[in-house]
Amino acid sequence: MAEPILVVDVGTSATRVALVVGDQSGLLREPGTGSLVWPSSVCLDDTGYVFGTVAERRKRAIPRRYIDGPRRAVDAQASMWLEGREITGGEALSAYLAAVRGEARQQYGANVDRVTLTTPASYLAGDPRRDVLSAAGEAAGFSDVELVSSAVAAALDPETGGGLPGGTLVLACVLGATWTVALVQVRGNYTAQLAQETSAAGHDLDALLINDLRSEGRTWLEPLLAAPGDAGLRAYYEAIDFVRRLKHQLADTEEVTDHLTPITPPYRLTREWLAAFAEPALRWLATSCHTVLAAAGATPADLGAVVLAGGGARLPMAEPTLRATLGHPVRRATEPELAVARGAARWSVGAPSRAVQADRPSWRIEPVAWDIPGGRGELVRWLVAEGQPYTAGAVVAHVRAPDDRVFDLVAPKAGTLLAHRAAAGQQVGPVLVASAAKTPKALAEHPPPLQHRLEVAGSWLLTPDRQRLVECDGAGRYVRYRTVGEAALTGEFVPEPSGATPVGGRVFVGPDGRLCLVAWDSESWFSVWDIDTGKLVTRFRDPGGASDVRVNEVEWRLAVEVEGKAVGRYRRSTFTIWDLRTGGRIDKVTDEAWTRRNPDYSSRSRTQGFSGRVASPDGQLRAAMLEASDGSWVLLVHDIATEQEVFRARETPSRRALAGFSADGRHLLASWESEGRSLVDVWHV
Repeated sequence: MAEPILVVDVGTSATRVALVVGDQSGLLREPGTGSLVWPSSVCLDDTGYVFGTVAERRKRAIPRRYIDGPRRAVDAQASMWLEGREITGGEALSAYLAAVRGEARQQYGANVDRVTLTTPASYLAGDPRRDVLSAAGEAAGFSDVELVSSAVAAALDPETGGGLPGGTLVLACVLGATWTVALVQVRGNYTAQLAQETSAAGHDLDALLINDLRSEGRTWLEPLLAAPGDAGLRAYYEAIDFVRRLKHQLADTEEVTDHLTPITPPYRLTREWLAAFAEPALRWLATSCHTVLAAAGATPADLGAVVLAGGGARLPMAEPTLRATLGHPVRRATEPELAVARGAARWSVGAPSRAVQADRPSWRIEPVAWDIPGGRGELVRWLVAEGQPYTAGAVVAHVRAPDDRVFDLVAPKAGTLLAHRAAAGQQVGPVLVASAAKTPKALAEHPPPLQHRLEVAGSWLLTPDRQRLVECDGAGRYVRYRTVGEAALTGEFVPEPSGATPVGGRVFVGPDGRLCLVAWDSESWFSVWDIDTGKLVTRFRDPGGASDVRVNEVEWRLAVEVEGKAVGRYRRSTFTIWDLRTGGRIDKVTDEAWTRRNPDYSSRSRTQGFSGRVASPDGQLRAAMLEASDGSWVLLVHDIATEQEVFRARETPSRRALAGFSADGRHLLASWESEGRSLVDVWHV
């Protein structure tokens, strides 16, 4: 059974909690009220800390021992005072998390030792406040603590972020006590925050409402707030709760009137007044959207979704402000204050996919190990330098035993010493291990293990950075990303259907390095899609149909060939040239030699990581594809230093073949294409 994970979205005034077990997740209810929103409250009474609803009740009796949200102190990197006792935000937060963990244990029926904590989007890598959160989780008894940005979580909320293709840019607007605008790129469990801006707009709005309440009720409220001792502090806390409650009620009505206490006069707040109070915050929200997009080099047109989350998302004027600012529809869940917790739970469901596998034994490298006499000794010196070859029986190093005898460490067979795992003068033992490269002869005698064989009724592309394999359906119905080493599916793009039958599709690399799907259908419509963003770049129709499609990736043009009638011994073809940026027609020519005079046009990407001849990243191996006399293709791999062949592979039938190495040099790849199918072989080298 999968290890359960507790997800805790600790806000400045409210907390949401979810439990993840395997691929299932659900929100937990606060024990005091049964609500899905837990008060982020801590109170220190004579028996110790109390939390949530219990703390809310105790604050009336002992308001000076009450904290409205321990994360506020973490944000400010400051301490708090509870009636003369100084405590840090981390201390209060760890006590709060311990209470949440205990309640989760009661509801789940067993200990939960792993936790995911949401962080404000402004807690970037290296921020010391991230360490405070992690330490608080560990102090609460969790053995494993993970952190996820609240903006990333909001973008992953299943209610608003479902169905987004891999690579989609999402503008996440999380409106709580602090307001955040962040640009997030959705890639499942690898979703990343690209840029962000944060302000205290939510807190400032509450302050304006408090000031208005004080102004309207100066004759009766000010005496309450000015009361000596705990009475004044108690009145202040009740006033804060009062204006927050009225603010949220205006999401469903134009006007609300209520009493702070049963004996105080009524206070009236309208949606119009709320809009006036919120105007500075909304102005910041609109400006920040464009600032964040510009910081990431994006525009509103690049966005796949705009997500509105947090309690402030209930403000009636928040969604219209974003629509007017971005010209983009806004996604907002029915209960936006739960969006971050739901998204963090979805992120935590993917925890098993973050497993790191041990390195496989390399084909080219083997360990060389020596037992140290006496179990321990001093490495006197290396006799073979790093990167230098040695013969079988050569003395590689000297080791001094505890009785001062010096021993020779002898190589069992020829190789090249890649790295010294210990320095001269260092104590080693009971075993000294070094990394050695095998000789070309040894490599040729033992071929590398075939790690994967992948097949698709379409084509394969190795991304220019040589880190991912791209699988393209032959009819252009989908594009999938896979890792090179494990062949794990990391993303999928499915273009919107046009209504016509898909006929063909291939992936090319545009002039800006972005991967694009060029697809065409039975009605001769051509569509160009940006795969990372899922955006349709352009669409045009060539009524003549197509017998062949070629792309010039440098000029970003497309040539559609239509075979003409035979004239004597020749068949004259017509080529129509299109601009892939605009969809405009550039030229139309009839010339049987056109393809020879325009070699930059190709039916497959020429800027991808596959090619007919390629060297490994370390410059030690060269892989090349050669066409055999029987029409098959042969992959030949040579040691560059000696020009000795170390490996060969053949695939038949095959009409086209290319080779490649992964970016880290650990994998050798071969792409074999034949009629109706395309194979990729991956060897671990």
